[in-house]
Amino acid sequence: MDKKILAQEKEYLKKVYDEIDHSKQRKTQKIAKNKEEISSLKKYFTENYYDIRAGAGEDELANINGQIEYLEKNNDILHKEVQRLSKQKKNPYFGRFDFKLSGQDANKYYIGLGHVQTQEQENLVYDWRADICSLYYDDKIGKTSYTCADGEIKGEVVLKRQFKIEDNELAYYIDSQLVIDDDILMEQLSKNATSKMHDIVSTIQKEQNVLIRADDFSNTIVQGVAGSGKTSIAMHRVSYLLYKYRNSLKSEDILILSPSQIFSNYINEVLPALGEETSFTTTFSAMAKRLLGEDFETREDMLERIVGKQTQKDFENIAIKSSFEFLDDLKKFLKRDICKLFIPKTLVYGDVVISKEDIEDVYFNRLENLAVYKRIDLLAEIITDKFRVPLNCRQDLLKRAKKILYNKFLTTDLLKIYNLFLSSIGLEEVERIGAYDIAPVLLIKENLFSLKNTYEAKYVIVDEMQDYTPCHFYLFDKIWHCGKLYLGDIYQSIDRTLPATYLEHLARRTKSKVKFLNKSYRSTLEISLFSQKILGKHIANNVNRKGDQVECLKTQNCTKAVEKIISELDKSYSVAIICKTTDEIKELQKGSELLKKFKRLDSQRPNMKKVITTPAQAKGVEFDCVIVPYANSTNYKNELDRNLLYVASTRALHKLYFISNKMPSKFLVKTK
Repeated sequence: MDKKILAQEKEYLKKVYDEIDHSKQRKTQKIAKNKEEISSLKKYFTENYYDIRAGAGEDELANINGQIEYLEKNNDILHKEVQRLSKQKKNPYFGRFDFKLSGQDANKYYIGLGHVQTQEQENLVYDWRADICSLYYDDKIGKTSYTCADGEIKGEVVLKRQFKIEDNELAYYIDSQLVIDDDILMEQLSKNATSKMHDIVSTIQKEQNVLIRADDFSNTIVQGVAGSGKTSIAMHRVSYLLYKYRNSLKSEDILILSPSQIFSNYINEVLPALGEETSFTTTFSAMAKRLLGEDFETREDMLERIVGKQTQKDFENIAIKSSFEFLDDLKKFLKRDICKLFIPKTLVYGDVVISKEDIEDVYFNRLENLAVYKRIDLLAEIITDKFRVPLNCRQDLLKRAKKILYNKFLTTDLLKIYNLFLSSIGLEEVERIGAYDIAPVLLIKENLFSLKNTYEAKYVIVDEMQDYTPCHFYLFDKIWHCGKLYLGDIYQSIDRTLPATYLEHLARRTKSKVKFLNKSYRSTLEISLFSQKILGKHIANNVNRKGDQVECLKTQNCTKAVEKIISELDKSYSVAIICKTTDEIKELQKGSELLKKFKRLDSQRPNMKKVITTPAQAKGVEFDCVIVPYANSTNYKNELDRNLLYVASTRALHKLYFISNKMPSKFLVKTK
């Protein structure tokens, strides 16, 4: 490092720190002043209420209320700004680039979590989401351009610099040609895992940045290998959209469909860290429970059942119900057959007579291209119109007409109708709604009654897309008529194996474009290569972060072997023992006081560093060390077992152990 440059950068850092303190002070003083004014207005309002009513009246009252509301909203904004500046003070900025327009001197742009601006409107630090800051992530040194509201701006990047700031001091800087695979990125990746998902604004890579800053809201499928940063990209995309479209898009307009409540708690850490309010996050299971109103088998219960028993019947059932052909058959049933459950009859109410033939003609002919609930709605309108009732009575009569019409169906029981469909395509009927039946049954309900949507959104993010079937995606289109971002990894599908062509079919069905993330940033090179050997495919490129070799150990006693590994680990490490089933967890913990201290992943306690869990529950979460016991040839023998081993192995950052108490699984390529 050049000492003169280092001194200059330290001086600039001090200037930024001073401005952060001054800015916080100004905003805090403004908050106090606003509070005084609010208090004064409320006092005036209370003491002079009757005089105001007698004089200027409602207009002045409304004006006072408006002033109070404005000041309170202003204070909310100021509070958030003070909180953001307090957080940003820990690391005011992480990079700098110098950009020059033709014939002009280069301007310096320092980039951080948010903007820092002097009272004279001088920008000391730019928000990473600003249009011009895309140059930091996207381009090398040299001629380039960026797009903003004024169009394309051409120029030249003449310097890129990264900073390491610790304890309010500039530790060092690095001038670089590219912001990938550098020392600072490697340092971040080498850190221990924590209980929270972090922002990645200082290490966003070019291929990630393209997805984060996409300006359209069209449907997009992101196929990303394990550790490629899919979920982090989604969270940063939310932050970017809320910044870019802050006048038309609010946090409550974005819905995130998370794979589990545990994972929801993890991702909810990110948006506040980025200075944004948390978007509405739910799980498909929670949403289905509310929309369906009936009991069903959750995906978690289903996985526990089939992983433990593994019957051919279950595999065949999953293969059929997760196919595009199954969806096509269901769509035909919804269009052609479900409407036949309605048996028209002549309706007589005093002098009003509506013939069976008229009802038949409207329902089966004039409205034949509509869903059942729309046909019933329109028929009810026609019936209500016949009575010429006062407007205030119309809604009651309309509800009554709908109830009468639905009583003319042979059945409106969703499970019975679903079984009629299953029988029509030669499948066995079900006694209870299974995990793969939920979406089809909801589609039946949508057609028959409509789904009263309490999940309105302007943009939807669906994580772990490989866990969903074509029926799910068709249902999502029925529920949300907006842009969607689907993220996942077809190679982390547990209960079925998805071919590469699946993405092409899914893209066509959902009218999506497909983007690929093939670079993994999570695991060491050794762990990543080992994981891919388990899978039998080379699917990922890796950052060149070296680490320890994966260890495959043979033992007479898995419990004692796991205890020994744990006793020798770095005490600061987060550790996950990943067993195949919950029965296996009980077997491993039996008689071991040490292993009994390891707890199951819990949405109420997501901050645990010592966890014992299953591959299905561990998806999306990462740990410094992963230990997989009972990794023998009888326990892990088929394609489902291969998937389980792959998912478990890709959770590890620094250390990975497989322990076999018999002959090791054929998917483990190295034994010791």
